[in-house]
Amino acid sequence: MATVKQTIMRAALASMALITIVSGSFLPALAADTIGTVDYDKLIRSFNKAQSFSDDMKIKEQELQTLQAEYTKQIREAKTKQPNNPVAVDQLQKSLEQKLDAKVNEYRSFQESQAKALDDELTNTIEGVAKGKNLSIILAKQAVFTGGTDITNEVLSRLNANTPAASSKPAGK
Repeated sequence: MATVKQTIMRAALASMALITIVSGSFLPALAADTIGTVDYDKLIRSFNKAQSFSDDMKIKEQELQTLQAEYTKQIREAKTKQPNNPVAVDQLQKSLEQKLDAKVNEYRSFQESQAKALDDELTNTIEGVAKGKNLSIILAKQAVFTGGTDITNEVLSRLNANTPAASSKPAGK
């Protein structure tokens, strides 16, 4: 019967053997990895769809602020015109708050779905360029001191190939 000390020694030897086998099999794979970099901030700043999305969100935020101001004005006027009918004013306020909440939720849902679509497009394009260049690892350019193949401009070219530049449309139109 094996003693506790012998069992521990066998487990330790087995663990060291496993570590040696695993690390030995992964070292060639790590050495074969080719690293690319991408400047994600530049992509976001220069991707036409991202700029259009940002412009649309600013307009929608302005619309929400305008709607909120209008609802606040309506409530204030109702309080002035019907000072002896607080129930009606409360009902109006609750109704307008529900309408505003519905608009805010609609805005958030739209924002989230559009942001996800943009992120998916960025990710897929980065992966496509990396695969075409036989790059197995892509890191943020800001995290790499030196080395790596920068694919930012090629990714940006592919992203903007079928998307016109965002027009400088005035807010509210």
